[in-house]
Amino acid sequence: MGASSLRTPGTEARILLLLIGFSVLAVAFAFLWPAFAEFPMDDAYIHFVYARNLAEHGKLMFNAPGERGIGTSSPLWTLLLAGGHAAGIPLHLLAKALGIGALILTGFALYLLLCPLWGTVAALGGALLSVLSGPMVWFSLSGMETTLFLALGLLALLAYRAGRYAWLGLLLGLLTLTRPEGLALALAIAVVDLWRLRRISPSLLLAGLLCAFIALPWFIYVYLRTGYLLPTSGISKHFTATLGARIVAERNPLLSRLVSFSPLMYLGLWAGYLAEFVLGGMTLPPPRLHVGAPGGNPYYTFSLWAVPALAGVVGPLLWAARRAWSVRRWAAAIHDPLRRPWVAFLLWLVLHNAGYAVFLPVPGTASRYGAINHVALWVGLTAGLIAWRHRPSLQRAWAVGLVLLLTANVVFWNGVYDANLEHMEQVRIAVARYIRDHLPPGEPCAAFDIGAIRYYGEHPIVDLYGLVDPEVGDWFFQGEMDRFLLAKGVRCLVLPDRPGTTADGLFEIGALAGLTNSHLLGLQQLALFEIEPDRWLQGYLPTLNYQAAVTVYRVVPAQSAR
Repeated sequence: MGASSLRTPGTEARILLLLIGFSVLAVAFAFLWPAFAEFPMDDAYIHFVYARNLAEHGKLMFNAPGERGIGTSSPLWTLLLAGGHAAGIPLHLLAKALGIGALILTGFALYLLLCPLWGTVAALGGALLSVLSGPMVWFSLSGMETTLFLALGLLALLAYRAGRYAWLGLLLGLLTLTRPEGLALALAIAVVDLWRLRRISPSLLLAGLLCAFIALPWFIYVYLRTGYLLPTSGISKHFTATLGARIVAERNPLLSRLVSFSPLMYLGLWAGYLAEFVLGGMTLPPPRLHVGAPGGNPYYTFSLWAVPALAGVVGPLLWAARRAWSVRRWAAAIHDPLRRPWVAFLLWLVLHNAGYAVFLPVPGTASRYGAINHVALWVGLTAGLIAWRHRPSLQRAWAVGLVLLLTANVVFWNGVYDANLEHMEQVRIAVARYIRDHLPPGEPCAAFDIGAIRYYGEHPIVDLYGLVDPEVGDWFFQGEMDRFLLAKGVRCLVLPDRPGTTADGLFEIGALAGLTNSHLLGLQQLALFEIEPDRWLQGYLPTLNYQAAVTVYRVVPAQSAR
């Protein structure tokens, strides 16, 4: 009897889990080397502040008890971090372990969903392409809940395929506590099940009740505390995206029509983002064309190698995959237990993106709001590769092309991650330590980016972005941010800019808020922290996460305001 005949399905699954796990760990550690500690975006530290306060004080607060706003939209992630902190696990280590572990789980769930349809090799290839993509590894190391959201969603689809409706309800509830848009998957599964059975089954009702039992208390709490159904961080980002779109439209008439219709703008942003930062535009080597000027940013380039990559590899594969993804096949697929979860996945994909297209029509930092799109892309490319099995020579050539695209993608995003960390350490965290060391104890400091400053600065923070203070929006739109600072007794101000220039971003935030040209107060520069422009661009262009410099000011009330 051969060794292969002794290998049980369970043994094979464990071997493949180890393979996926070791692959993810290898790439993740390559990203982490040589800086293991910090995170590439400021929002991670907002979660850390909430988790630390929850563990140490038993309250979901950013500065102090009684505050109205809620700056975290992921209560489950915050609870996991708080539990680990209470158990003595360092938050930095815990967040990275949870993110990497969730990415491994995402890969394994994808494999299990695909294997009955494609076989072991193709399913493993599709899973590995998805989880080893540079943005996905970046998400897992970002200190955010992104990969946990994906893992729970795919596990819910596995529970749905197996008919485990109690598990389905539990997972959908946890998914919604991870991100509120998890409700899109719950709705997608409900629609598919209603379509299939033409009635509400007791099992579906059980899943819905369990999901509501787990998630509904959070939304009730948020509404009673803030007056909104969503945390104030989500409301703030909605208004910020709206404001940014309006500024783009005012500055560039060519884009004004696109910006005026948010779903079209959203689709355009995603198509451009994937072409630039996933499929070769900026990930492949020179020669390059400068393509950013029409959008107002001359630094965006497009590799000439991306033209044959998109036209000769990506395009044909996605075109070949269209039959597998065709809506016309859904009616038959919902009656196939193995294909039914993928109908729910596709409907989830549509509903998720439709919600963002209306409410928050941007990809988010490093495209994290649409992480599901990365899964759909690589699974779709793999499906296209399978569709060419009747032409093995072409199939092999395209497989090599996909591997080369993925390799370039991973190398590019490794550099992005390193540049992001350099900015956080030399600018954001350096500012926080300056505030800690130079401000009188307990003196509040106002800032737009509040995470690292609060976590490391150990001073109360007056939030100018509206993430934790919903009142800020009213002051901003009334043009009275200077009065807001004076009303809060602020004498320290942190602005993400280099004074008097918009070269580091779309606009000068201080001037837009009316703080650098106010007759009620003056600003005295205390310190400026920045990184090299080229290094800033390397991390900024794919993430739109920060500006090169951060300036600390002393706020001096004018004589008339005293």
